[in-house]
Amino acid sequence: MRDVHGLAHSRELARTLLSHSQRLLNSILGIVTTATTFTTYPHQQFYQISGLLTGDDAITKVMAVREGSRDLIHLANIRQLTHLDTRWVRAIGPRFDAWTQLGRDMLIIYPAKTVGSAVTVVGAKLTTALTGEDTALELPNEYHDHIVSLAEIMLLAKQRDLVQAVRQLQRLSNALKTDVAPIKLHVGDQPAMVNAGTVTPPKQ
Repeated sequence: MRDVHGLAHSRELARTLLSHSQRLLNSILGIVTTATTFTTYPHQQFYQISGLLTGDDAITKVMAVREGSRDLIHLANIRQLTHLDTRWVRAIGPRFDAWTQLGRDMLIIYPAKTVGSAVTVVGAKLTTALTGEDTALELPNEYHDHIVSLAEIMLLAKQRDLVQAVRQLQRLSNALKTDVAPIKLHVGDQPAMVNAGTVTPPKQ
């Protein structure tokens, strides 16, 4: 962090923002992952996964679902599932073929099976909180500059320096070279929408 002496912001705040930045980047990019065995039940396609979103092996998003060594097809939404099978809700089969999510904590595994089984859920890991000076970052070294940059953007936003924050976010987006969901920064009722490669600074 550029404010190395903690003159404007406390070291605790800077560490907290670094922790949040690492978690956000890993959630977007899925660099550090974790896998969990998930039990399935006969004639059931809908599963609550809120338990996977908490705890020591918590994930921030589902990236893949596997049956044995086989990856199931990832469908973006229920609409795609309906295109695949208009009667998918009642579908029964010998093996799982596809998965999608309904909201944040509901997983749909298609089709249902007649017997109990299990799948492996692979997700972006909720990285460890940086609770002390000796807590190591979990993302590889090549992403450390991005973590610091994102934390600096948060500090700039906290200082209400939105123009500089947007510029920094543009540079970070270009460095990552990935389409991320738009981030909205506000100065009063003047929003600044930021996409990877597209920035509209707020009016002053």
